[in-house]
Amino acid sequence: MDFRLVRRLGHFLAVAEEGHFGRAAARLGLSQPPLTAQIQALEKELGVRLLERGGRGTRPTRAGEALLPLARRLAEDAGALEALARELRAGRHAPAAIACVTSALLEELPPLVRALSAARPEAAVSVREMDTADAMEALRRGEVDIALLRDDRARPPIRIRPLGDDHLLVALPEGHALLAAPNPLPLALLADEAMLMLPRSISPAYADAMVAACHGAGFAPRTVREVGSAMAQLGFVSAGLGVALVSSGMARLRPPGVAFRALAGPIRAVGVALAWNAEREGEVTSLALSLVEELFPAAPGIHGAGDLP
Repeated sequence: MDFRLVRRLGHFLAVAEEGHFGRAAARLGLSQPPLTAQIQALEKELGVRLLERGGRGTRPTRAGEALLPLARRLAEDAGALEALARELRAGRHAPAAIACVTSALLEELPPLVRALSAARPEAAVSVREMDTADAMEALRRGEVDIALLRDDRARPPIRIRPLGDDHLLVALPEGHALLAAPNPLPLALLADEAMLMLPRSISPAYADAMVAACHGAGFAPRTVREVGSAMAQLGFVSAGLGVALVSSGMARLRPPGVAFRALAGPIRAVGVALAWNAEREGEVTSLALSLVEELFPAAPGIHGAGDLP
C-alpha cells in the first residue's frame, strides 16, 4: 500500500467534504499551502483534475466525484489500521501465536485455545506444530507468544509451567508377539526389539528420559532408525519397522495398524509444559498463565513456574 497516496486521498476527501481549502486545512491541522501542494501532487499522480474552485467554494470535478467513494473507504480502512496499531503498541488485542508439539495437539492444546478465544474473541489465535527444540528457538526469537512443549527445566529467558504428569507407553505393530505378554508390559521385554527413536536434538529432556528408563530396565535401546517426528514414529511402527516408546498423548491419535500397551511402573515421561519468554512477556502470555492455572491445576510433584530453576 502506498501510504503517501492514501494520505493525499484523505486530504482530497477533507477538501471535498468541507468545500473549502481553509476549513479542510484547519480540520487536518495543516496550513493551506501544504494542503494545496498535496492536492496538486495527487492530481499529477492520477493524471486528472479532482477539484475546482468557484464563487461558492471548492467542489469535486466529475472525476473527483467518481473517486470520492473509494477515498472514503480508504480513509476508513486507514483509520482502522491506525487504531489497531495503537492497540498493538499498547499490547492489547494482539493475535496469539502458539507453538505446539504433536503429542499435545489433542489434550492440552484444545482447552487452552478455546479459553483464549473466549477471553479475547476479537483476536486471532494461530498454532504452529513444531518440536520442542524449534519451539524454544521460536520463543527466543519472538515468533510465538507461548509454546506447549516437552521439557522439565527452565532455561532463562525461557520459563516453563508444567501442565501435568505423563507416562510412557509402548507402540507396537498390530499382531506383534508382545501383545500377548503381560499387561502392563515390563520394559525389559523390549531389550531385543528394534526401537524407533526421535533424535535427541528434537527434545533433549524427553530423549534422555526414554534412554534412562531403558537403562533402568537393564538394557540400552537398540535403535534401528531415528525418525524426524512423533507422527513418523507411529507411521513406521504401523509399517512393522520397529517399536517405539511414546507419550500417553500419542495414543489418542489412534493411528491404524498401531497398538499401545502400558508399561509396568508406570514409567514417567517428561510431560507437556507451557513455556514463554520472560523477556517478551505480554498480554497473551499473562492471559495464558492465568488460564492454565484454571485448566491444569498444579498436581502433587508439579511445581509452578516460579519454583523452577
